[in-house]
Amino acid sequence: MPDLIKKLATEVASRIQELGFDEPSRTAIAALLDIAYLGTLRSEEGRFVKGSLTFANPMRPEIDPPFTRRANYPAFIKFDSIEILTVQTLVKLARAIDRWSGSIAVHSTRRGGFVAWGVVDQLVEQNVWFHRESDGGFVNPGLLTVTMDGIGDISVYHGSLFLGGLKAQNLVTRESDALNSNIVSEHVFHALEPFAKAIARVLDSDSEANIGGALMEVWATSIARLCIGLRQHGTGGAFLLTPTPIRDVLQVKHPLTYSRLRDAAILNVLDEGYRLKLEDAEHTLTSEGNPVPAKLAKDLSRAETDAEDRRKEVTGAVKLVTSFASVDGCVLMTPELSVSGFGVKIGSTPNVSTVYDGTSFASRGTRARKIDLSQFGTRHGSMLRYCAQDRKALGIVVSQDGYVRLIMTVKKSLLLWDNIKLLGHQDFSQNKAAKYKERRRRLEMIREAKTWPFELGYTETPKTIDQLMKATASQQKH
Repeated sequence: MPDLIKKLATEVASRIQELGFDEPSRTAIAALLDIAYLGTLRSEEGRFVKGSLTFANPMRPEIDPPFTRRANYPAFIKFDSIEILTVQTLVKLARAIDRWSGSIAVHSTRRGGFVAWGVVDQLVEQNVWFHRESDGGFVNPGLLTVTMDGIGDISVYHGSLFLGGLKAQNLVTRESDALNSNIVSEHVFHALEPFAKAIARVLDSDSEANIGGALMEVWATSIARLCIGLRQHGTGGAFLLTPTPIRDVLQVKHPLTYSRLRDAAILNVLDEGYRLKLEDAEHTLTSEGNPVPAKLAKDLSRAETDAEDRRKEVTGAVKLVTSFASVDGCVLMTPELSVSGFGVKIGSTPNVSTVYDGTSFASRGTRARKIDLSQFGTRHGSMLRYCAQDRKALGIVVSQDGYVRLIMTVKKSLLLWDNIKLLGHQDFSQNKAAKYKERRRRLEMIREAKTWPFELGYTETPKTIDQLMKATASQQKH
């Protein structure tokens, strides 16, 4: 494992340099990763440690401070006295500083160690966004974030950029975005196409392709959320999506028809499309200097409520279907996400001999890299054998170690994508690093020239307690 930590540190240091930073050094990153990794192996009162470390210089902790600071923007709060960061310190602080809402602010010392000097707060929105439960949020304002996601499972980020991680004793520098790949989209879209046409007719829109893309995005996000939830349960599990299940092979312990996730996901696209249509109509009127009719304003307000309610409905349905997958066996679903049963066991099917790596197959076909099947257990084996027989099926397996794999047949070739991307972070690339570096340089020039005023919030009401009390005192004098 020390070698893997060194390799991860080398990769992260290289990417940090491409982003335009000369700290922390590779040695410092390795030392920080080592503390985080060892921390995940410790338990406190019977629970393994999960938490987050944010590398930030206490003299200037924010890398890219905003010009307008909103009330819920993350902030650094300093400890009255710093603490030397050790594995023991980390275990103690991680219990006090919940990773979902905050992070431990750390920095390196001249002697090569680390100190914990404060807390980053207001990280709930980032985590909600990363876990696909909202469309956006503020990211951690520090230079580097190390999250402890499970036993021996750590990830490293700069803002929303994924820089690398360790999972199940494997180095991960990039995850497979299989859920949004062309192969999977083509496999699934035929089931969603009738709904795309119906939504286009209701909205009187000629953008059926855009609606189809929105449906696929909601589908991929829903699958990701199911897997994220199952991974958080820590039980492992599986989902089998097929329009024509081979009933002789499947033993459905708990048959039921639950279509609410399907309905909510599809109608979410309709409700959001209608909201956007009314919003565009209002914008057109105001931009031309025309008054907005009362009916349009009322309809827009109601459409916004409907869209928000539908998003909440999707969340509730995702939670329930995730719980179905926590029991032994898989969840049987249609490609459009209607549940047919859970606790499903896959019976005897012929063995498979050749399985291709999905990412490699997309560009190389049958010359793609082949998967070593000896590394997989019973759950993966049964799903592979079933998907080889049912060529319309799509299998998703979540291991107890957190890995998520997707299985399907394309023509006569059985494919497997390993280490599926679930969270809403961005993958690192040299192009993204260059754009980010240039953006940060331009913003720094603006700050130095002071051509953009720093503001708190958007209105003229007091935005701090001091401002509030001063305003009150001023009114009393008059």
